[in-house]
Amino acid sequence: MSKTTASERSPRKRLNASVLALALAAPLAIPLVVAATTAFSGNAEAQGPQCAPREALLKSLSKNYKEAPVNMGVTSTGSLIEILASPAGSWTILVTVPGGPTCMVSSGDGWRDVPVQVAQDPAV
Repeated sequence: MSKTTASERSPRKRLNASVLALALAAPLAIPLVVAATTAFSGNAEAQGPQCAPREALLKSLSKNYKEAPVNMGVTSTGSLIEILASPAGSWTILVTVPGGPTCMVSSGDGWRDVPVQVAQDPAV
């Protein structure tokens, strides 16, 4: 598994919002995401998906990038979506398909927490 920094010149695999929305909604998300990521990468050579057992990916991202889960949720199709981030700002999105592998969907730099604003009941 390899990640690049924003300062490197090699193309980075990033998904646009519509591809990520498709990945969250489609029951067979991983093959579609991999195809879309390869198509949008601008890289002439095809690269395979970066999938492995969940615990192995979590251990690798923790060891190599100091990333840990900061958010997660379950899609309507039962896939687990996780966002991992590091104190330095690197981040990774993982998707785990029920009964299947965990795959890295996207990664990048510049992660920052946004404060959650709780709506107040006007009657209070």
